[in-house]
Amino acid sequence: MASNKRRYVAYGVAVVLSWLFVRQAEWRVLFNALRSVSWVVLGAAIGVRLLALVVASMRWQVLLNPVRRVPLSRALAAMMMGMAVNTVVSMQAAELVRPQLLSRWQDLDVSTTLATVAVEWVLDLLAVIALFIPSLWLMPQAGGDQSGVRSSHVQAAIALLLASLCGLGALWYLPARGDRLRTWIRHAGALPERARERLADEVQRFVVGLRILARPTSLATVAAYSLLVAVLTAISAWLALIAFGLPLSFLSAFLVLGLISLGGLIPTPGAVGGFHAVCQVGLVAWWGIDPARTVLPVIGLHAVLYVPAAAIGAVCFWGMRGGLW
Repeated sequence: MASNKRRYVAYGVAVVLSWLFVRQAEWRVLFNALRSVSWVVLGAAIGVRLLALVVASMRWQVLLNPVRRVPLSRALAAMMMGMAVNTVVSMQAAELVRPQLLSRWQDLDVSTTLATVAVEWVLDLLAVIALFIPSLWLMPQAGGDQSGVRSSHVQAAIALLLASLCGLGALWYLPARGDRLRTWIRHAGALPERARERLADEVQRFVVGLRILARPTSLATVAAYSLLVAVLTAISAWLALIAFGLPLSFLSAFLVLGLISLGGLIPTPGAVGGFHAVCQVGLVAWWGIDPARTVLPVIGLHAVLYVPAAAIGAVCFWGMRGGLW
């Protein structure tokens, strides 16, 4: 019952934010604007986005190597199927689907696989912030000198960067103190004995998935992959927006990366509504673009980032149900 209520709330939030996003749209202008879309550039945006997901799957392989070698095809299929699930549930819930799928296919423990995803989340956030802060500082803002606003945004980003580094440090520290943590859990009186034993076992399995953090060379490789994923995602987003005629410089790509990352955190199905509202606010605030003019480009941007991968994921689900693989 509680899960149903959360689902209804998520759909409600999506509807409200979507209405706020499109309320100033001029639909006749939007339909006319479709004629001027650069479909070649839009196709390139889709291609770069899919390449980013392939690179992300390669990174996942490296994260899992200390535990088990996983075929790229399986990691990529799980990634795409997670994107398909994201169309009906929030991105946060969808991110739990791909470790479960891969664990089932490769006979891995779910907690172990989930630990590698946790490392991904932290490294992704670090990569986004590392690209966002310089672009935020260098990018001229519409509306004249707003150095105070810019400085506050940079300070907030730096605080988030430090928090992310602390998170990575906690994950790195956990394996060294795993035995002590499990002992403490087993002696904690607040839980029944069976629950304590199960939780301690799950902690052990989770720690196994963090082995990559003890391998500096492999960790550097994963960090490089994370930076490449962020760059490719930013380029894809930039191409999508300029395909719809928005006059954005290449440096803008890394500011847009921050916007889409923030929009994806809002727990609505398929990031609908939250993604659109955040991107619209950013385009208006930083580039002075008329809100009505942002509607079609942001819809196109959302489609580029989510729809092709979700379609491939749906095909993978169909193939799995049909016993094709």
